[in-house]
Amino acid sequence: MDVLSDIRRSPMGRFQVVAVSIALVLILIDGFDVAVMSYAAPAISREWHIDPVMLGYLLSASLFGMAAGSILLTPLADRIGRRPLTLISMAVISVGMVLSVVAADAGQLLAFRVLTGLGVGGMMANLNVLVSEYASDRRRGPIIGIYAAGYPIGATIGGLAAGPLIPAFGWHSAFLVGAVLSVAMLVASAVWLPESLDFLLVRRPANALGRANAILARMGRPALAELPSMASGAPVRGNAAVREVLGTEKLFRTVMLWIGYAFLVAAYYFANTWTPKIMAGVSGNDSLGVTVGTVANFGGILGCFIFSALAIRYRSNRLLAGSLVAAGAAYVVFGLAFSQVALAVALAVLLGILTTAGIAGFYAIAPGVYSAGARATGLGWMIGLGRLISIVAPILVGYLISGGWAPQNIFFLFALPLLGAAAAVVALGVSLRRAGAGRAGEPQPTDAVAR
Repeated sequence: MDVLSDIRRSPMGRFQVVAVSIALVLILIDGFDVAVMSYAAPAISREWHIDPVMLGYLLSASLFGMAAGSILLTPLADRIGRRPLTLISMAVISVGMVLSVVAADAGQLLAFRVLTGLGVGGMMANLNVLVSEYASDRRRGPIIGIYAAGYPIGATIGGLAAGPLIPAFGWHSAFLVGAVLSVAMLVASAVWLPESLDFLLVRRPANALGRANAILARMGRPALAELPSMASGAPVRGNAAVREVLGTEKLFRTVMLWIGYAFLVAAYYFANTWTPKIMAGVSGNDSLGVTVGTVANFGGILGCFIFSALAIRYRSNRLLAGSLVAAGAAYVVFGLAFSQVALAVALAVLLGILTTAGIAGFYAIAPGVYSAGARATGLGWMIGLGRLISIVAPILVGYLISGGWAPQNIFFLFALPLLGAAAAVVALGVSLRRAGAGRAGEPQPTDAVAR
């Protein structure tokens, strides 16, 4: 596939920059749409007199949808294409956000949040692949780092918007902003987001040659007389990817990725969904809860970039294990000191840095576990199954608070899965070293074909 190799080795042109930029903005919108529920939770709880258990279900609803979307929708990208799945997912998100604005009770809002999460889940791994396929070899690392930061950036923007909007116009206004942004990006994606050139040349759908030549023309490259021959002789099919991910050689590593990522995102989503509500309850100030949630997401942005910078010099799996252990310690300290407002705000930044650095770390090491033909499947299932398990976290917290648990004890509790995640990363590293994998988790994903 010389044309793809040449494109990846060349500087990125305007067409590639636009494609990647659209994908990055889409992940920002995803972060906004998911996080807005946590910012609106205190006002919704008060207006509808919702108990902590029901609030926990509301906070977990989008996570359930995201898990289902990652597992069920993302594989469609290898059948119908990256662009169609993106448009379908954005349409689902837009409908979910619009309906959330007009939700009349908790049951309706729960259903609409599941729908929104379904679209977000279908987008995340798909966009990761699309960004990787259009990024050049030289720019791929920084771009993936920005992509990983996109979700907390969107969540932070959500907090900045929700802070003044909710007290002035009610919680519906925050969802309305998300709905408008989602619809706008659906239109922008329909106009400017291209299909993946890799998909066209590897999967070869109807009129693949004509569609590929249209993209090459927009990139200022010569047209192809025929579809290039495959280096391996045939496309990598879905069953082959599944056999690799779940095969005897990789099964232990797959399970360690699933356990580690699930434990991390369980702790991450507990903090992101419940901390604003807990801080608002402790202080009696809803705005303080939004502030703490916002600065935690800002810390997440910093965490992605800090991890990316350190990963240039240090091994990603060691950085990840260290981040997870430090995050567990930070949860304990936050539980001890969260009633001191100024200190809690500073610690919220640290929590965001460490937990989101952990998520970036899993994005960094997971591709190195699998071959190029199974990376999308491996990454998509890790994200989907991890989030499926993480759904339990906000619901469990609702039951714990309803049962009389003190908030600080809940932070102590969620330090344990972070330490468990660190143990899983260490076990994964040992397995990779025994297999002669070299520097685990630091692949050179220059071959984007058939991902």
